[in-house]
Amino acid sequence: MALGPLAPKDPEEKRSGFYVFLDKEVGGVPQDDGTNRHVIFLDNGRLVTFARMVGGVSDETMLGMLTTVDGFRRLVHSIGVTVAAPDREMEVLMTFQCYGPDGPFGGSEHTFSLRADGAERVIRLADLSWKPSDCRPGQFAFQLPALGDRASVTMKFYLNDGYVVPETDPDPSVDYDSPAYREMIARSCLSTGNNYRLQRVLRRMRAGEDVAIAFLGGSITQGAGAVPTQENCYARRTFEGLRARYTPDGGAHLHYIKAGVGGTPSELGMIRYERDINRDGAAAPDLVVVEFAVNDSADETEGVCYESLIRKIWRQPNEPAVIMLFAVFSDDWNLKDRLAPIGWRHEIPMADVREAVTPQFLCRPGEGLVMTKRQFFYDIYHPSNHGHRVMADCLLYLIDRLDRQVPMGEPLREYPPVYGDGFAGVRLIDRRAACEGTEIDPGAFTLTDEDLQAVPLDDAAVNTPQFPYNWKKGPGEGAFRLTLECSRLLLVFKDSADERFGRVRVWVDGELRRLLDPREAGWTHCHAVILFSRRERACHTVEIAMDRGEEDKTFTILGFAYVP
Repeated sequence: MALGPLAPKDPEEKRSGFYVFLDKEVGGVPQDDGTNRHVIFLDNGRLVTFARMVGGVSDETMLGMLTTVDGFRRLVHSIGVTVAAPDREMEVLMTFQCYGPDGPFGGSEHTFSLRADGAERVIRLADLSWKPSDCRPGQFAFQLPALGDRASVTMKFYLNDGYVVPETDPDPSVDYDSPAYREMIARSCLSTGNNYRLQRVLRRMRAGEDVAIAFLGGSITQGAGAVPTQENCYARRTFEGLRARYTPDGGAHLHYIKAGVGGTPSELGMIRYERDINRDGAAAPDLVVVEFAVNDSADETEGVCYESLIRKIWRQPNEPAVIMLFAVFSDDWNLKDRLAPIGWRHEIPMADVREAVTPQFLCRPGEGLVMTKRQFFYDIYHPSNHGHRVMADCLLYLIDRLDRQVPMGEPLREYPPVYGDGFAGVRLIDRRAACEGTEIDPGAFTLTDEDLQAVPLDDAAVNTPQFPYNWKKGPGEGAFRLTLECSRLLLVFKDSADERFGRVRVWVDGELRRLLDPREAGWTHCHAVILFSRRERACHTVEIAMDRGEEDKTFTILGFAYVP
């Protein structure tokens, strides 16, 4: 069925302009309120990156103007928006939200109803009402009528008089069957490691045995940038590729576990493993793909948490196979240099997406270019549908290559660590689960927080809240106290942009260790911090109380993680 023109028509008053989105797919992201609302964030350099990658803007003055609402309004005259979908009568609600001085709250919101008929609607900024508190462009949100609805959005910024940018054309289509594409994917094979465990998994798949494939990581594993998220994320594409290649019965005995949580590093992943991957003992995956190579830059241990996670998985009783997957940001960055030594030491197969795609980004069409950056990336952090497919194809190439190798002997169960593995035995404590001998006095932290970071696990169409068995501060000023024997201890708390949340002080054995501000991150998010890490096991007391002047505010303790 024809969708109508995908590129916007010329505006009535011809102006210079640049694309921000070109046929960007939206939809398929379930919200807790039951709506299908797709958010494209513009802050933290994202809008500047869109202007560079999609619009071809190189003028640093213009790019700088996009970082504030005042600059944005001086530069941009109007916004041309084209929405296209098979159902041309479908109405899509688009909201343009500005952020205030304290984050997502306090700025203006502009909402428009757009028909998905492929025709361009031009929105003049001079016709909108703006607030004095508007600080920076925050996000575009697209709400579609039903969960299964999808649409493609093309957006162009038309500029005020005096500003001119070179016009850019949409990218050529990606040829997934070309020799150049296959060569690109082959470059991702960083190491095949030891094939013993992986080949054992493939033999069991071919024999029709029950096999579980798990994916653990951050927002990319969650599916960010894929549309629809659950169908086109790299994890699902990889799972379906394995089903097609290695199962004789259509994959009825192949089981899918996906546990990606946006904005979280391996420091939290090692804590989430038992609940989100092993499902508190109900599951035992046979292959685990780990993706934290773009989330671990702020890892307090600079590799110890990641290596502890790898060792934790490697030592599971059913001896699963492990693959280390390295994603990439739009600035061609990941943590391969830090993390790859762990894979080489432990003979873990590794796929590096940066090595696959980055070299060809510099090429021209017909001279080695397979896909452009704006095709691969959804925004500066996350891959698009093209990017998710590339990630899946990198994993499948690695697995196919391991399958063709001469079988190797069983690998060692223990290797000397590269950075350390002191957190490999980490265990979770929350309101539901505590270790024997633990003493907890919640003080004023008697409530349960239900406004939590929530993600769709596996192939679910609904979100699952993270750390639901928590302690939220209620009325009163009593401190939370935890006493237990352990060698290492982490605190997991909730970040929030809500002004009702305030700072806390954390003492360990009477010594002030942390001053934590849950509003620094600016969104609802799980945050893990190390309270102490020691070689010897001893009895410790942790006390958490609101900071001075913040006594009337609240704070949520999501849980603790300890090493005996």
